[in-house]
Amino acid sequence: MALFNRRPVMAYTNNRPPEMGKIRHYLARFYFWLAGWQITGDIPEDKKVVALAIYHTSNWDGWNMIMTSWILRVPIRWTVKIEWVNMPILGALVRGTGAIGIDRKASHDTVEWAVEQFKQHERLILAIPPEGTRKKTAHWRTGFYWIAHQAGVPIKFALMDYGKKQVNFSVPVIYTTGDIEADMENIWTILRESGIRGLHPEKQSDLKLRPSALKHGEHLGKVADEK
Repeated sequence: MALFNRRPVMAYTNNRPPEMGKIRHYLARFYFWLAGWQITGDIPEDKKVVALAIYHTSNWDGWNMIMTSWILRVPIRWTVKIEWVNMPILGALVRGTGAIGIDRKASHDTVEWAVEQFKQHERLILAIPPEGTRKKTAHWRTGFYWIAHQAGVPIKFALMDYGKKQVNFSVPVIYTTGDIEADMENIWTILRESGIRGLHPEKQSDLKLRPSALKHGEHLGKVADEK
């Protein structure tokens, strides 16, 4: 009886027009129902968004984000090495999950590349894990921040809470000011108050910035102002 006494998967508000078919929606919805997961909060209506995917401690995070995208019927993009999307057959499957290939051997800056993606697409939700790795680190990477700042798009929290088995979109969108220290402290305060737990809490990275990130931020801020 417990199998049929489950909470609803869809406990969110979504006013975006569907951009994906129903088949994947029902498949993902059935999977979340079986797994006991739920999506809550307000799905952003903004056409372009940086989705802050937190916490990233397991490969399951990516899978659950793909399932979330299918349930919402909203394409959520994520980056992967370009070799993966260029592979025959497998590449098409990878692209079908929302992956965008990036050539990490090229000379371009990742932030500049992502900003260009926002310029080229009329609609784009780009999911970025701020840790940049599944391993515990002593700091966050700041690429997501400068991508949002230079592209002029809001940041939306996509909180992956394994304690409650929820993908939580309840935090309102925030806009960067260019003051990375103040903005990051605001982000971390929201995160601390949310009380969410990753699949492997011991791998959750410290809520800190590298000193070099501040210097890099000063450079990017000057470039943005010049533009």
